[in-house]
Amino acid sequence: MRLASMTSAILLILPCPLVGQSAQNASAKPEPLNAYLSCRYGAGLSVVSALRMQGEGLRYRDVPTAEGQKRVSIIDGYRLMISQGEPSFFANLHIERSDPPQYARDKDVVIKSLEYAMDARPAGPKAFWDHMPYNGFDVYSVTDTTMGANGPNGIYVLFRDATQTIVTVYFLGQKPEHRHFATIQEHDAIVDKMIEDLTTCANTPPAVTAGNLPPLRTTEDLDRFMNKYYLQPRPERIAGAMAMLTTSGVLQIPEAAGAITGFFSEVFLTTPSRMSEWKSVIDKQPGFAKSVLDSAVSWSKAGGVLQLPGRSPQMNDFYWGAFFASGNPQYVKKLLELAAFATERDDFNVWMIGATAKWSLASNSRQHALVHSILEEEKRISDKGKQELVDDILKRDPGRMRQEMVDFRNKQIRSGKWE
Repeated sequence: MRLASMTSAILLILPCPLVGQSAQNASAKPEPLNAYLSCRYGAGLSVVSALRMQGEGLRYRDVPTAEGQKRVSIIDGYRLMISQGEPSFFANLHIERSDPPQYARDKDVVIKSLEYAMDARPAGPKAFWDHMPYNGFDVYSVTDTTMGANGPNGIYVLFRDATQTIVTVYFLGQKPEHRHFATIQEHDAIVDKMIEDLTTCANTPPAVTAGNLPPLRTTEDLDRFMNKYYLQPRPERIAGAMAMLTTSGVLQIPEAAGAITGFFSEVFLTTPSRMSEWKSVIDKQPGFAKSVLDSAVSWSKAGGVLQLPGRSPQMNDFYWGAFFASGNPQYVKKLLELAAFATERDDFNVWMIGATAKWSLASNSRQHALVHSILEEEKRISDKGKQELVDDILKRDPGRMRQEMVDFRNKQIRSGKWE
């Protein structure tokens, strides 16, 4: 992602980047689940997407059991996708903290739900049940070790009683051509290594402070920070990022304001507990910087970028800024809806909305596995027209697509259809 306008990327053929400054030096309290986000896995595994649950406070999820639907409490959580390189998606992690008074009941319900999942399996190869303490966790698992079709797969649930945390690992079946293992023994060795790394990370969480993170000094520093924020949120760096908006001169680039506003709006929406701290920083910003941040606050209070009315090329910037703050798939889906307007031939503004949305999806789907996976899922569940649109986005070279769009715009101007 480049936080310049996607419109300017087509008209000028050169996106305008952001400029950064060093982060604040004050210590920051580590987030409770940071240890899981910061984990580095062996066996070629890596985190390719991370989505935090929106909002804060007590929530519930429903799970099936032999006794019917039961509720499990959640006060914070993440969804992580683990891959050995696209499209070899190996595991999907649900990391959740229970409400402490309800944790014992939550644990019992989740175990019963796992038992129910095993009993409800269709006829076929027998699944294996296991339970053992491991590295400070109480671990339960149900696994299918068949190597045919899309197997092997399984579910591991790791309970960490000391922190009231429930980690559910869905090991994903893969087509043979996508596997990085040839035998069930090789697969199980990767699983064992991942579980070892995961539990070790939880036992040795990193000390996270704004002061001991690499400072945001350059354009590339800030671009990487905002581009990957959804993969590893660093709220302790947000105050420093806000303070640099004026000193960097980035807001002198008019097209950059939309993506910046969308980004901070989503950060404010998903991390409301830090707003009292951030409000004091916002109030100290001069002129246009304060105006942009005030707009971000206002949007977050109204439900975020998804609640903004209308459509325009600038909305594309709002959506991307917000997406890279949270990884919320709804923003990609919104952009896909707008991309359908790229077939417009009469109205320049409508065409521009669709063309910029389509090109930005094509570009970011190559750089971000989460964007690619969201588009693939939309293709799976959509009608033929949208399937063809997603195919074009995923298969056509973004550079060629952008040049074709510029050529088409110039052709329309020469023919007198557009000014």
